Amino acid sequence: MVRQKCSGIRRSYLEQLVLAEESLIAIDGQLLKHDADLAWRKRAENARRTIGQKKRIITARLSILRQQEKEHNRQMHHTRDSYLIAELREIVTPSSFLRCVNRAEAKLEAANG
Repeated sequence: MVRQKCSGIRRSYLEQLVLAEESLIAIDGQLLKHDADLAWRKRAENARRTIGQKKRIITARLSILRQQEKEHNRQMHHTRDSYLIAELREIVTPSSFLRCVNRAEAKLEAANG
C-alpha cells in the first residue's frame, strides 16, 4: 500500500517535472527571438524563474520520496529476515542454527575488515 501510494505520488511529481522542463524549453525558445517587446520579455523571464524554482522544489520532494522508499525497503527486508530466522529456528536444531549464526557473523566480520 505504501509503495503504491509513493509510486503514484512519484509519478505525479515526475510528470510535473517533465512539464516544467518543457515549459522552460519553450520559454527559452521564445526568449531567443529578438522581436519580443520588453514587457513580454520581462514576464517571460519572471515565468522562467518561477518555473525553475518550482522545478527545484519538485526535485527536492522526489529526493525525499526516494529516501522514504529506501527506508521502507530496509524495514521490509528486516521484517522478512526476522520471519525467516523465526521459521528456521522452528525447523533446524539449536546447534545447527548456532553454527549458521556463527558462520554468518564470521562472513560479516571478514567482509567489513
